Amino acid sequence: MKYTFIYLIAILFCSCNKKEEAKPDQKAFAQEIASSAIVGLGRIEPDEKLSSLATEVGGVVVAIHKKENDVIVKDDLIIELEHSVQDAKKAQIKSRMETQRVEINMAQLNLKEHKINIANKQIELERLKNLQEKGAETRQNVDNLETETKIFQTNLEQLQSKILIANSRLQEIKQELEVSNKELQQYLIKALDDGQIMTMNATIGAALSPNQSFADFIPKSKLVATCEIDELFADKVKKGQKAIIRQIGSNKTIGSGIVIFASSALKRKSIFSEKAGDQEDRRVREIKILLKNQTKYLINSRIECVIQTSN
Repeated sequence: MKYTFIYLIAILFCSCNKKEEAKPDQKAFAQEIASSAIVGLGRIEPDEKLSSLATEVGGVVVAIHKKENDVIVKDDLIIELEHSVQDAKKAQIKSRMETQRVEINMAQLNLKEHKINIANKQIELERLKNLQEKGAETRQNVDNLETETKIFQTNLEQLQSKILIANSRLQEIKQELEVSNKELQQYLIKALDDGQIMTMNATIGAALSPNQSFADFIPKSKLVATCEIDELFADKVKKGQKAIIRQIGSNKTIGSGIVIFASSALKRKSIFSEKAGDQEDRRVREIKILLKNQTKYLINSRIECVIQTSN
């Protein structure tokens, strides 16, 4: 009887230990399998990919107008490179333009004067012709005045041609100024779109080479969770499926969303690869989940995506 009692106690003790071995993580995993949920690793990022800002030309940084975390809109000035030479060229072209305009104005005044003189000559010529018909003026004087009038007319036409050439030259100078402005703008680096500065690597006094990245830019777009689903389960993921977002290694739900993109091809793992040459046995399918709450996430946060494949 004594041994039977001890045996019963041992059985009860073992049963309690087995119940305690069922940890929360294991229960959650069992629930996911039971509900046909698929788990993938991912990170939070803008729907539009992060981009690096760079300059078209090289130069020394003389001013930084935006810093890390600053929200910017299109055409906001971000940094300035040294541009005194470009400023001098622009001023020189403007000076030539003003000189050309003065020359054109003088030529137009001269043209106006020639038109007045020709009008007077024509009036005088008509008067002499009338006198000649009455015998009060010689033919020689009429011929001389006709010749003089023709010379004035020729000079007038030459002056009109010079004005056309001068105006054409003015247009060329204007085009030079436009090119100069574009060259200057290359030293004034502005935002090409709305977004936010993520990191700023430029420092005043430092030199930047052409096409050298000086900042990381977050374009203005909705946040998504970009996840990688193992190829064994990839065909079960479809657009429109619901998903929950969890912290890695935890059952804590931090958000939810809807699958809005599922790649049409498998690829090698990329989100958490340490080296470009890492050998991997499996491939993954990239998906994107549009996050329901857009304000509670940090960009580049690593997360788990739980795709609910069953209705």
